Amino acid sequence: MRRATAVLLVIPLFPLCLSGCSAQDLQEQLSEMRTQAAIEAENKAVVQRYWDGKWNERRPETLDELQTPDVVYHGTSWSMEGIEEYRQVYNAFRSAFHDSQLEVEEMVAEGDRVMTRVTLRAVHEGEFAGIPPTGSEITIHAFTVFRLVDGKIAEEWEIVDELGLMEQLGMELGPGEPEVD
Repeated sequence: MRRATAVLLVIPLFPLCLSGCSAQDLQEQLSEMRTQAAIEAENKAVVQRYWDGKWNERRPETLDELQTPDVVYHGTSWSMEGIEEYRQVYNAFRSAFHDSQLEVEEMVAEGDRVMTRVTLRAVHEGEFAGIPPTGSEITIHAFTVFRLVDGKIAEEWEIVDELGLMEQLGMELGPGEPEVD
């Protein structure tokens, strides 16, 4: 079985070696591919631990464990710089939304980046953005791209369905008031 696996890994590299590739070149390429695959697997494991610790276990110390002190967050309509600011915003969400469960629907890694598509379910039991608790169960969908450095999250880009969240909290979207000159 091991021999068959090795052959399957070498076959895609065969066309690259038709132009004079030595066995040593092939071994080096194979070694680089394995190293890259190991790094990507480690990065995915970090991101999974991050999501689990942050929302499923609701452990604030997850931020310190898995983010760099100068972490940068780029959100749909706002951003954060540094773990202190991130911690404040996370605590506001954590106090407003209870019984949270996050499911990673999809995760893809390439180099130092990991992309996730997630669904977060929680109950609105605390004030959020001036909205009193509704007791409603909310569902939030998000796409997040993480950049990792030395096994920690250094940067995060996130697209969240903020409008859908506000509608679930009872906000109504309507036309704005006309401007009067």
